[in-house]
Amino acid sequence: MWLPTRIYELLPTLYIVMGLTLLTGSLYLGSYYKLAPMYFVLGLVSVLSGLFVSQYRLHKRLIRLHSEDNRQVLPPVNPSWT
Repeated sequence: MWLPTRIYELLPTLYIVMGLTLLTGSLYLGSYYKLAPMYFVLGLVSVLSGLFVSQYRLHKRLIRLHSEDNRQVLPPVNPSWT
């Protein structure tokens, strides 16, 4: 399944916002509510996954950018040199 680029780019932000909402909700409900620990864990997982996905994408883009820059800087290979 393919997603539009705009939605694909906003997914990590959505994960982080959803996670912060769940974390805030779990703190608001307090420990006397049965599902508060589950909200806290889901919120923490959502925030961490959003951060991981955004860092992973940034890392891959930087690698791709540096590899494209290196290809442009290197002189063309001359077969007669070998």
